[in-house]
Amino acid sequence: MAQIRKFREHHQVLTAEFGIGSNGSMSKSSEKFAKDRPYAKPDAAAARLLEIAKAIGADRRGMIPIGAWNATFLNRDKASAAEYALGRNQLIASGLIEMHASGGYIIWGPNCDPADRTEMGEEFKLPAASLGL
Repeated sequence: MAQIRKFREHHQVLTAEFGIGSNGSMSKSSEKFAKDRPYAKPDAAAARLLEIAKAIGADRRGMIPIGAWNATFLNRDKASAAEYALGRNQLIASGLIEMHASGGYIIWGPNCDPADRTEMGEEFKLPAASLGL
């Protein structure tokens, strides 16, 4: 019985000193929850996706590759697929962008301001030789 009591006292000292939770985790209760997601609201996600589309710009056919668009939002901005879908759907519903029939590109929509319709920057253009043209 004395050994159990001694163990409990030792355990209480360690949990208080090192912030060990009752489940054995080293995190404090305030650190258990994720931080707010900046793109959880559709307006914020749509604004960021539109900003990315402007930065990439359209190629000579007027299309923006969706791979560069969503990779920037998902990988660099650390957004979730649900946040991406919310923003994309809002942009489509507002008429700022349209999805190409192939699903591989987005196109500037009829409600997009002509000043916002940017052309693709040099860093995204592929040389014609690399395409076999």
